[in-house]
Amino acid sequence: MTATSLPPHILVFVPGYMGSTLRDRRTGRTVWLDFSTFPINPAQWNEWLDDWFARMTYPSELEADGIVDDVVFVPPFVKMEQYGRLLTAMSRMGYRMAGDEREANFYTFPYDWRQDNRISAHQLGAAIERWRDLHPGAQVWIIAHSNGGVVARWYIEKEGSKDAVQRLFLMGSPYDGTPKAMRIAFNGADMLGRPCFQPFDIARRTRDMFRSFPSLYQLLPVKTPFLRDPNNADLSAFDAHAWLDDARQRIYLEDGRRFTEALGDAASVETLCFFGRRRPTLTHGIVHAQANDRWERIEWVDTATGDGTILERSAAHPRATGRFPFVVGHGDIYINPAVLEFLRWELLDKYDGLPKELVANETLIMDFAPDRDGYRENETIWLRTKVMTLDDQPLAGATVTVRMSWERPLLGDPPPEALPPDIAIKLVPLAREPGLHEGLLYGPSVNGYYRLVARVEHPEAGPAQAEELIAVETPRY
Repeated sequence: MTATSLPPHILVFVPGYMGSTLRDRRTGRTVWLDFSTFPINPAQWNEWLDDWFARMTYPSELEADGIVDDVVFVPPFVKMEQYGRLLTAMSRMGYRMAGDEREANFYTFPYDWRQDNRISAHQLGAAIERWRDLHPGAQVWIIAHSNGGVVARWYIEKEGSKDAVQRLFLMGSPYDGTPKAMRIAFNGADMLGRPCFQPFDIARRTRDMFRSFPSLYQLLPVKTPFLRDPNNADLSAFDAHAWLDDARQRIYLEDGRRFTEALGDAASVETLCFFGRRRPTLTHGIVHAQANDRWERIEWVDTATGDGTILERSAAHPRATGRFPFVVGHGDIYINPAVLEFLRWELLDKYDGLPKELVANETLIMDFAPDRDGYRENETIWLRTKVMTLDDQPLAGATVTVRMSWERPLLGDPPPEALPPDIAIKLVPLAREPGLHEGLLYGPSVNGYYRLVARVEHPEAGPAQAEELIAVETPRY
């Protein structure tokens, strides 16, 4: 490859849903994602949660304050690695982000992810104009994760900014939403940060909170039907009277449909999509209605067609300049070594004339997951890994090991006095189902978020690795 000069440019990172910290503009207190005021006394937990949810419900006096540098643990919607690991990787590539704004060439754009994405896009435009003024003649390149890509695309396509941005790197970003947005709006979250909140009606509280966010409705799929009745007839998530009672929420729902239709699949600048695949991802829901046609419950169905949150068909933008699949999850795509190696080539190395290497040399597929997201001390953690060939055939002869290591404290907790040792086990292949390996661990005695790393070795197919986060919490009172 012939070398060409690297264009002078600034790089802007737009985080995804729940990826920006939010603080109370009146008090300066961080509300998302800071649980440092979480009380020790369980008798005060309900009152603390009442206050927290009241502050988080939109609209409120919260404003964006920075990029979340903690684990975002809100299953089943998302389990997301801290963005600080991406920023560290960019710094190692030579980008400058600390100190004087005039000397930096890498900027982060925190935004209130609850609000209408149009507002966030307009605010992004104002920030980029300020940074462009600091770097006359420099191009603008954007890296956007998840909903950040929706914000960036609206800024480019609908804010008259097609000439202001030259390159857009999308990481796990949907152009036609995700069924998981409907699941969180209909059912709420299974967990909010830590397991001890479960007895406090977290599903209802989070459901009501998320329904107050205009942006959530802008993540509902529009082009592809994903709800059906038990007779397999398509239903529309935009039938507001079937599941929403609040007039404001019904307005948000219809506006969300109009937003996605207006944005469409346009790609007016060079757009490169990095997206996950081969992870079990919510695909559709079967709606069970009451006699009055009100939706009573939805039976959700997962298939291995995305990154665990965004379906491949929504993340692979049809008009993108390049579409690059990786076997990664939605919450760690931006720290995956293969993705970062590919990103480095696109940002820097190709301008030095270096050849493009195959960075995602997949030879096998592994489906790895624990049975739950949260555990207590000594509770059984059931582990399953299915190992397959690229054409989805069971692969015999593989060896699967899983290592569990403490990652960081639960939200609001101090670091432990002593870290627990890592634990590694070898999963057992099952004769009754080729390719399937099972095993178990037990909940550790130290509370925290734990990383499970499953590694597959095969004499012919080569290695593969997958990771999951779990929360372990045993109340100490």
